[in-house]
Amino acid sequence: MSEKPADSLAGGRSSWLPLVALFTSVFSVCISFGGLTPLISLTLEARGIDGALIGLVVAAQPIGTIVAAGFVPRLLRRFGTADTILACGLVSALMAALLPVFSSVPAWLLLRFVAGLAAAGPWIVTETWINAIATTGGRGRIVGLYGSVMAAGFVVGPLLLTAVGTEGALPFMAFALLLAVALLPIFLTRDKAPRLQVANKPKYAHILFAAPTLFAAAILAGFVDIAFFSFLPIWGLRNGMEQSFAVTLLTVFVTGNVVLQYPLGWLGDRLGYRVAMVLCGLVCLVAPAIASQALGAPWLLVVTLFFWGGAAWGIYSIALAALGVRFRGTLLAAANAVFVIAYEAANIVGPPVAGAAVDYWPQHGLMILMGGVGGLFVLLVMSRLGRPQPLEE
Repeated sequence: MSEKPADSLAGGRSSWLPLVALFTSVFSVCISFGGLTPLISLTLEARGIDGALIGLVVAAQPIGTIVAAGFVPRLLRRFGTADTILACGLVSALMAALLPVFSSVPAWLLLRFVAGLAAAGPWIVTETWINAIATTGGRGRIVGLYGSVMAAGFVVGPLLLTAVGTEGALPFMAFALLLAVALLPIFLTRDKAPRLQVANKPKYAHILFAAPTLFAAAILAGFVDIAFFSFLPIWGLRNGMEQSFAVTLLTVFVTGNVVLQYPLGWLGDRLGYRVAMVLCGLVCLVAPAIASQALGAPWLLVVTLFFWGGAAWGIYSIALAALGVRFRGTLLAAANAVFVIAYEAANIVGPPVAGAAVDYWPQHGLMILMGGVGGLFVLLVMSRLGRPQPLEE
């Protein structure tokens, strides 16, 4: 297989076919990820496993992704764009299929850790590929569509779990099959994959400090999303809501994730990505206060959480688009690796920090924490509103 240089695809119509393939693949992968996490938790809970061990098994995958992310540019340089996704994707599918075969907690810890190692490849390479072929004028909208596809997959995953159930090997095999099916669009379009250039020895610390706002955006998005998935229904219950309505609030938040990414990407293309991140950050700053005061006005609470969900995930999408402008050439894949590490680190840290806030102040601790995180992000972005020059090697 011969891969084309990334620049030869930028802005051309030929870029749409691989984009469709990438979006289709990402949707399938995210359905699997969105369903596997609650499936693993529910299965271990049914076996009577301690909650701390369940949390460790769930955390094993993002830990594996963090460990592997820095090595993905080397894999990309050695094996190429499509082959890196295909090889790592096969490992992910195999790890999911082995879960019902080796059912002990130590085995699941290992399988999930290896799955995390493998997941780093498709995640980083896919986002680098999308940024490499996105046109400058429409980059935000293209990356926004990618963000919507990801969020939609995470929504469908738990719904599919309710259809296949949680008993026996069937649900595990269903999600393993989805991971395998996700590779088919990549295989069919592998001849259109760009040859992404990678630095021989990327300086990750230099990349991190060159654009702290972008990596802070990944941290904020990862922190808010995982904290809300874990504690938003609990916040609702502790404020006197019916359980069904408390769960519905999470659905509303995720719906905002899905629906608002393309409009926010358009906003970033028109106003600039930093301005769009400030606006999203302001929503994340103000929304917690509104939500706390809207307990007696369900319609206002629903509207607030819808736009809050879009803004929180929009920060990830907009920052990813900005990453493609800020880092070019051989630095793009390395920068994307740091971006993924930042997001996954927040996924690990978020639940215990949010849990501590909820324990300290049961009714309002979650919202105070979320408002504080949003405020810190706004301050950081506004302190760096200049026009940094792109970094390229």
